[in-house]
Amino acid sequence: MISITQLDNLPTCGGIYRVLDGAGTVIYVGQAKNIHQRWQKGHHKISDILARCGTNAFIDWVQLPEWLLNRAENLAVRYYKPVLNKKMPPIV
Repeated sequence: MISITQLDNLPTCGGIYRVLDGAGTVIYVGQAKNIHQRWQKGHHKISDILARCGTNAFIDWVQLPEWLLNRAENLAVRYYKPVLNKKMPPIV
């Protein structure tokens, strides 16, 4: 797990990632073929995360093969029900 202020330390692997607030609550779940690039290019939720948590937010991840990303993300969103994921994914 890394701080939202340490995005350079994210891995270049593919996988799903969770954004947690300072209390450890999952506030966003996403997926990427390259997690490092996804955040370095300017994540579309970064302003929402910073508005909600300031710099007291953290990212953790699980490395997964590309063919499993959609299913794993869908399951994680259904399980955590993060406030910054606007829509519930379809059951696959």
